[in-house]
Amino acid sequence: MEHLLRAAGFTGVEAVGGVIYARSDPTFPEFTATQIGAIWLLAQTWPLRATPAQIADWTAQHPDAPMDISQGETRITLRATPENLALWAELTRAMVAHCVAWRRETRQRDEGM
Repeated sequence: MEHLLRAAGFTGVEAVGGVIYARSDPTFPEFTATQIGAIWLLAQTWPLRATPAQIADWTAQHPDAPMDISQGETRITLRATPENLALWAELTRAMVAHCVAWRRETRQRDEGM
């Protein structure tokens, strides 16, 4: 999986204790690739707690990459295949854009980050 992630253009690919960490964009937090049996599960989190409606809307639009809350943060997951790594990059970018927009919607006009 490390080789496939590098070949697909992901940056910062590094394996630590059986988990692979990488970035779809150098400015995003790392995502993880974890092997569960014969399956590799990709997971991207963002420090925001999406609402149930936001989670349902995302998951309805992206059923192969469902959204949930994990350890207090919004997360999407995808079963990795060599064919869907480019899709994963697009999904992580879309997820981050949604989370940033959702956070901005909750801020007061004069509130900082």
